[in-house]
Amino acid sequence: MYRRLDSGEDDVLGYEVEDTIPHDDFEEILDEVREVIRRYGAARLLVRIHGRPSTETPTLEERLRFAKEHLHDIERYAVVGDDRIIRFLTTLADAFVDMDLRFFELDQEDAAWAWVRDKSTPQEASA
Repeated sequence: MYRRLDSGEDDVLGYEVEDTIPHDDFEEILDEVREVIRRYGAARLLVRIHGRPSTETPTLEERLRFAKEHLHDIERYAVVGDDRIIRFLTTLADAFVDMDLRFFELDQEDAAWAWVRDKSTPQEASA
């Protein structure tokens, strides 16, 4: 199951993922992201993942494949979770994709939202 999270900004999308996401729901999420990219030229994403999604849930690999297709259209991608495997996969993926991708623990969600909403460039943010 998934639900949309209120980001307070039109070009920032947030989702919470639990258990399984049917393929149709996953496609609906991707369509929403594509629409934001079409309207604003870029999107920022925050995905809150509880535990480790089951095999029926679109995997992090599938989400990152979409992200790779829209590499230059996704400015920041925050993954918020409580699972070491998800943390590891996010960190590993960040080394191979040319986008700002970060993992945050569940208790760091406020920091994740602040980071996703931050409009400075990655170089400005780290200065």
